Amino acid sequence: MSAFDAFVRSAPLALLGSVSARVHEVTAVDEIVRRPLPVSRRIGFVQARGGAGASSTAGYVAALLARRRPGLVLGVDASRGPRGMLWQAGAPAGSNAAPSSRRRTARRSVDAVDGLPRTPSGLYALSLDPRGESRAVAAAAGWYDEVTPISRFFDLVVTDWGVRDWRADLTDVVSASRTVCIVARADRHAAEEAAALVPAIKDHPDRPEVVIALVDVGDAGRAAPVTVGDDPTVPVVRVPYDVARSGGRPVSSAALGTRTRIAYARLAAALLPVDVPSVRRATPSVEAPVAGPAADEQRPSERRRARGRDARPAISDDQEARR
Repeated sequence: MSAFDAFVRSAPLALLGSVSARVHEVTAVDEIVRRPLPVSRRIGFVQARGGAGASSTAGYVAALLARRRPGLVLGVDASRGPRGMLWQAGAPAGSNAAPSSRRRTARRSVDAVDGLPRTPSGLYALSLDPRGESRAVAAAAGWYDEVTPISRFFDLVVTDWGVRDWRADLTDVVSASRTVCIVARADRHAAEEAAALVPAIKDHPDRPEVVIALVDVGDAGRAAPVTVGDDPTVPVVRVPYDVARSGGRPVSSAALGTRTRIAYARLAAALLPVDVPSVRRATPSVEAPVAGPAADEQRPSERRRARGRDARPAISDDQEARR
C-alpha cells in the first residue's frame, strides 16, 4: 500500500463523507499529480498583498509534487521573505545553493542539480537571495539567469514570486510561468482582487493557465466567499485554516489536518494539465500548445522588444465574484 493510499484509508469517514466518491476523487487527483509530462512545466505562485500564505502554499505543494512524482522538481524562492517556500518545504537552515559553473553550462541532470540542497521530500532548492541581503523581491532577470540553464532537466519548476504589483512586474512573472497560481486570503475583498487579475494574465501573449488559491489564514470560516470571478475555466481551490501552520517553525505534511492535505493535493492537480499527449481521455484537452525551448526561455525584455512595450493588458476592476 502506498503512502497516499494509507493516507486516504486513515482519513476519518465523517470528514470524507461518501467514502467511494471521496476515494475516487483523491485517487484521480493522485493520478494527475503523478502523470508524466512531455516537457518541463513552470508553475509560479504570486500574491497581490502580503499575508495571504503564498509561501506556505507554494512550499507544501512543491514538496507534495516532489514526493509523488518520479522526475526532478525544483523549488525557487524569489520572494526573499524570512519564511519563504523553501523554509516552508523543510530546507535545512543555512543550506543555500552554492554558486556553480556546472549549472550555468548544464548538459546533464547531474550538472543541473550541482550544489543544490534537497529537502526531505526530494525537492531541490534554489534561493535567488542566498545570503538574505535584500528584503525586496527578486527581479525576473535574476530568475532567468539562474533557472533557464537548468529548467529543462526538471519535470517541474515551482517558484514563489512573493508579493508582486501588477503595474510593475507581474508581466515578467507571467512570462516565466506556464501556470500562474494567484494566492489570496479567503475573504470577499481579497478574492475579488485575485479575480480581477485573471483577465490580464490570461490575455498575456503566452496564454498561461490560471488557478486561484483562497487560503484561510485567520480562521475566517463562513466569511469565505461562495463564488469567485466570472471565468469558468479558472479553478478555485480553498485551503482551510490549520492551526499547525500558525507556529513559528515549518511542519511536515503529516502534521497537517486531513482537510488541509486534501486541499493541497487538489491544488497540485489543478496546477497540472489534465491531458498530456501520451494519455487519451474522453474529454478534449484544453491545454494550449507549449512553446519550444527557444521561445519559452526568452527573457521578458526580449519578448517586449518583439511585441512592443504597450502590449501589457489593462486589468479590469469591476469583476463580479463567482466560483
